[in-house]
Amino acid sequence: MMKLVNDSMNEAKEGTLTVWRTEGPLEDIAFDLAAELTASGGRLVVLDAAGCFDPSSVSRTAVTIALNMHVVRASHSGDLQSLWPALRAAQQQTQARRILIVGMLEHLYTREMLTRDAARALGRMKLVLETLTRSGLEVIVVCKADAADLGARSYLLASLCASADEVRYGYGRAPLTPQQYIDGSSAAIA
Repeated sequence: MMKLVNDSMNEAKEGTLTVWRTEGPLEDIAFDLAAELTASGGRLVVLDAAGCFDPSSVSRTAVTIALNMHVVRASHSGDLQSLWPALRAAQQQTQARRILIVGMLEHLYTREMLTRDAARALGRMKLVLETLTRSGLEVIVVCKADAADLGARSYLLASLCASADEVRYGYGRAPLTPQQYIDGSSAAIA
């Protein structure tokens, strides 16, 4: 796998994984982040597992967002594992250095999926995220912070946050370190 090379020091540069937690609608923070990430003309690939970036919503955004963003849509109930090749192909085609993933955990919370299968799926997702960041990409994952009525699955978000380089909660708050999310239940999963 090829890594980005830092021009000044000729060293391989690894990417980062940032998790944004929000209690508000995913659409709000997702579009704000897309605007921020494409403001300087940078390319962005979005994996939309929450249905935020439908064509009518994208058409109402600023021109810089629409021109610099490639959206890979996922059905809310579909298997995200099958989308990783499409995500990687879109990244290579657009040469985007940033990937925004919206609603990645939402399908793991459905009652149709057993808790142990959700944990395994999250483990596979975290491996893919690690591979993406090792290749030098900046990956931003947006998730709902509200863990009400999740029962035994409430640790999934904490486990994802423990794997991140940086965790942010809404706008205007200081970033949290992954260690702040590790407790007795999530440490074994992380």
